Amino acid sequence: MRILATLLCAGLALSAAAPALASEAKILLHEPVGQQVDGAQDQGSAPQLEAGQWVDELPTTGDDAALYYRLPQIADGERLHVSAQLVVDPSQQPTSQESTELSAALVQANGDWCDRGSNSTSRRNIDNLPLVALDSQPKKAEGYSRCLDQNNDELYLSLQRDGRWQDDAQLPVQIAVVVQPALDPATLTGTTPGDLPPVSVTLDAEPQAVSGGSGFSTAAELSSGAAYSDSVLPNEVKYYKVHVAQGQRLNYRMTVLDSPNASAKELVTGTYNPLLQDGIMTGTAKQELSADDAGASLTRSLATTVSRDLQVDGSHPKLGYPGDYYITVAGTAYEPRGLNPLNFELAIEVTGEATGTDGWEPAAQAESGGTAAGSGSWLPGSAQLGALAGGAAVALAGYAGLWFWRRRAQAAGKQRV
Repeated sequence: MRILATLLCAGLALSAAAPALASEAKILLHEPVGQQVDGAQDQGSAPQLEAGQWVDELPTTGDDAALYYRLPQIADGERLHVSAQLVVDPSQQPTSQESTELSAALVQANGDWCDRGSNSTSRRNIDNLPLVALDSQPKKAEGYSRCLDQNNDELYLSLQRDGRWQDDAQLPVQIAVVVQPALDPATLTGTTPGDLPPVSVTLDAEPQAVSGGSGFSTAAELSSGAAYSDSVLPNEVKYYKVHVAQGQRLNYRMTVLDSPNASAKELVTGTYNPLLQDGIMTGTAKQELSADDAGASLTRSLATTVSRDLQVDGSHPKLGYPGDYYITVAGTAYEPRGLNPLNFELAIEVTGEATGTDGWEPAAQAESGGTAAGSGSWLPGSAQLGALAGGAAVALAGYAGLWFWRRRAQAAGKQRV
C-alpha cells in the first residue's frame, strides 16, 4: 500500500507537469460548460430553460430554420438576460478563409422578436467571438414593455447558424440564462456617474504566471494591484475575470513581451461585463498590439464607474452591474507558421471605493442548468476529475512499468553473477 501511495503521488506530480514536457504546444480549446439540452424546431415543442448554463449542438441552417428554447416566466420588475456563444475549434478546416455566424433572438409567443443580434468569427478574426447577449428589459405590470408585460408573459430564445466555416459539422453552443430580480431602490445611490477619461495604469509589480481559461466559465481570476504573465498561440483566445463592485472601475495594461519566433502576429484584447455584453470601455471595443513591438503597452479603462444607477439612467447601462468583468486576449495571424507562443503581461488596477456590496450581482459561474445564482463550486467537475484520474493512471502505469523493469533487471544481474 505504501508503494502504491508513493506511485500515485508521483503519478499525480508527473501528470501536473505533463504539459511542460509536451513536445508540441496545443491550442487551448474552449470546453462548453452546462447541462445538455436539445432545442426544438418550433416554439410549441421548445424545451424549458431555467436560470443557469446549458449546452446544445447547432447545425448550419442559415435563415431556413432555427432552434427554439422556452425561457423562464418572470414576475413584475424582474428581467431576463440571455447569452449564447458558439464553441469553435480553430484547428478544424485550418486553411479555410470562410466564417461562421451565430444569430440569436428573444421571441414572443406570437413569433415576433423583441431583441436580437448576431456575431461571426473566422480563423483570420478569431478575436471576434461568436457571442450574442440579449436583454428582455424589466417586465411591467402596467404599460408597454419591449418584451414582457401582463398581456405577454411568454418568451423564447431562437438560435440559428450561418456561414461556410465548419458547415459540415454541428458546433456546441453554450447558453446562459440569468433572471434578475426587481431592482431594489435601496441599492441606488441617487447619483449617476458620467463619462471618465482613461486611466494610465502605472502599477509596478513582479508578474506572476497565470494560465487563462478557455471560456467565460473557466476564466482565470485576477486581482487588483497584481501583474500576470501568460502567452497565446495563433488562433487561441484566453479568458480572465476581475471582480468589480459598485463604485469601482476596472483599468488594465497589456504589454507585449519578447517572444522569439512567435507564431501569432498580434495580441487583441476585449472586455465584457458580467452579462457578457461588450462596448463598455473608453474608445473602441477591442485594441491590439503587434508581436514585433516587444515592450509596447496599451491601457484600457471602463467608460465610467460601475453603478446600479446606470440601469435606470445614464449613457452606459451595461455598466450598471457589479460582478465579474471579463478580459479576453487573442493571438491572431493571417497564415501562422508553427505554434510558438506570443508572451504578454496583464497589470490590473481597480480604482474607486466599493459601495452597496449587499445588492444583487449576476452569477459569475453557473455550472449547469437550474444552478442558483452565485452557487458556483470550487470543486473540480467530472471532466476535470476524469482528466486528473486519466493523467494519474497513465503516470502510475509508467512508474509501475519502470519499477518492474528495474526489479527484473536486478534479478537478471544476480543470475549472471
